Amino acid sequence: MSYPYPQDRHRDRKEKGEQPYKDNHEAVTQKHAELQTEAQAFGEANLRESDEERVTRMEQEAEERFRRITDEKANQD
Repeated sequence: MSYPYPQDRHRDRKEKGEQPYKDNHEAVTQKHAELQTEAQAFGEANLRESDEERVTRMEQEAEERFRRITDEKANQD
């Protein structure tokens, strides 16, 4: 929530106290920690592939491309 005037924020804190602000800050901090944990888990799960994995993936992609090209060529004739 945005306050157009600084005195509104001060008055709100006097009326409601500090607890709502502390609760919101804690919730945001927890959400940030969860996102950080998820990001780290994603990064660990998707580490850079090894040379063998890369060669295997490239060979499979090349075979698929050749298969598509031959199918297209056969359909044209």
